[in-house]
Amino acid sequence: MTTGLLSLPSELLLQILEYVVDNGPHAGLTSSVVPVSGHGGTSQTLTNSVLDPTYSSAACLQILLVCRRLQEIFTKVAFQRTVFVVPGGYCTSLTTFQPLQHHQLESLRSIILLFEPYRFGSMTSWKWPFNVEALHLDTLTIAFTHTSPGDPRASDQLTAQNTLELVRLLRKLEHVKRLRFMQNGTFANPSFRTWYSQLVGLVLKEDHYQRYDASGGPHIESTWWSWHFNAAEKSFEFVARPVKAVVPEPSYMEMVAPLVAQLMSEMELAST
Repeated sequence: MTTGLLSLPSELLLQILEYVVDNGPHAGLTSSVVPVSGHGGTSQTLTNSVLDPTYSSAACLQILLVCRRLQEIFTKVAFQRTVFVVPGGYCTSLTTFQPLQHHQLESLRSIILLFEPYRFGSMTSWKWPFNVEALHLDTLTIAFTHTSPGDPRASDQLTAQNTLELVRLLRKLEHVKRLRFMQNGTFANPSFRTWYSQLVGLVLKEDHYQRYDASGGPHIESTWWSWHFNAAEKSFEFVARPVKAVVPEPSYMEMVAPLVAQLMSEMELAST
């Protein structure tokens, strides 16, 4: 008679294995403590989230190599609970996922994409993450990486140039519940928050234009988003919401008034 862990009923074994691969919301990330100068010459530290260079999604999935039975009953859950880190550059298409079988691809829920800011243009054609319809992500994190020293394509300049393209992407992107942007030690702190405010402002401006001023309108977004800046982690996120109904312009302006007021407060914080 077979005894041991693998002899357990599949449902019970699956519950146990879920604790083995339980990455949590901060998997793939670590904390970075940065010394800064305070008022009066004092010193303080700011902690933010950066990509963990020691993290490996392959290591999280090693349990699937134990035996065929574990592969059969646990592959889907393991892929759902593992954060996958994808190099940026031009690897933002279906070719990134060619090694995966279809059932594995459908099970992905969280991806961190390493990205140099000036490559935003390669994302603007997306309707789904990486233009792969089978992907339904809980979280897609864009972790910015440094450009080469002296590279004229500096982070601050290039994100400003591509902000409008990113806004248009947000209007049509589907199958992503949460889109997160991480400073990851690249931007200067004020400029990252300033860019966030600019991005939110353009989201609101473009939405109003497409509803009430664009030719052939109203053009309604595929996804509406709520947004939040996390000062401690040096990140911000957009959370997918249902699309906004078509309403008369005065009603729309009343609806977005709290969002505009919140944006003005964010801009004041960014300027201090």
